[in-house]
Amino acid sequence: MTETDAGPTVLVALSNPRTEGALITLAGAIAQQKGGRVLAIHVVTVPDQTSLERAAEDREKLDASSEQLLAAAASDAEAFDVPIETKTILSHRGIEEVFDAARTNDADTVVMGYGGTRFAGGRVEGSLDELTHDLPCDFLVLDGQRLDLSDVLVPTAGGPSSDLSAEVATALRDTAGVDVSLLYVADAGEAEAGREFLSGWAEGHGLGDATLRIETGDVERTIGRLGSEYDLVIVGATERGLLSRIVRGSLAFSTIERLDTPVLLSERPSSRSLRERLFGGR
Repeated sequence: MTETDAGPTVLVALSNPRTEGALITLAGAIAQQKGGRVLAIHVVTVPDQTSLERAAEDREKLDASSEQLLAAAASDAEAFDVPIETKTILSHRGIEEVFDAARTNDADTVVMGYGGTRFAGGRVEGSLDELTHDLPCDFLVLDGQRLDLSDVLVPTAGGPSSDLSAEVATALRDTAGVDVSLLYVADAGEAEAGREFLSGWAEGHGLGDATLRIETGDVERTIGRLGSEYDLVIVGATERGLLSRIVRGSLAFSTIERLDTPVLLSERPSSRSLRERLFGGR
């Protein structure tokens, strides 16, 4: 086993040819920066009334439908110095199959498209809320179809998911030469304290060369206003959980959802007590 093979696994859940290139770009950058590998999967959703055994009998046709998508992924991954493996998965489930694949393959990060959370008719199980509050690894969800990256904006107020956003921005900087800007939205009269926080946060996350932007006002509106100046906005999830919301069609902020700029939402697993699991809350 080579050193690269021993590195982290970045799992990419593909479902749409139009988003494949962007998702592989993100996965490839992360895997290369961390010395890992990319595992690209295509979940083929089988109707409930069709058994998986019956579907497997028609595997040749199903494989043909995946072949072009996965071949494109393998080709695009050649832009990065990383190994890639591709796999087609037959399932009655949608996003839950991605969770299973992440656990089975010991994935460190999952990259997927916003539209892919439904996986073309996959059922949303009743256990989804609890499922998505028990993430097996880091999750990155892209709302956008194409990436032509020269600069990215990372809003932050601290926290584990913002740490993940910083790691993605660092990977894009190191592998693709992307310019990184960091944003902190301070309360009125707290701009100087905000600058001190953001400067320290940048240094602590290896982004001392990033452009620092300090703004005051409403967080959502500020991100929506400034986001259009960049090629990508990377936003950390709130404590309510990312996937349990986006799978029902609601992104973290409605203003960001309306941005023409692609948005990457990041969520890092966090441990919760039994009381929090039962009754909610932070």
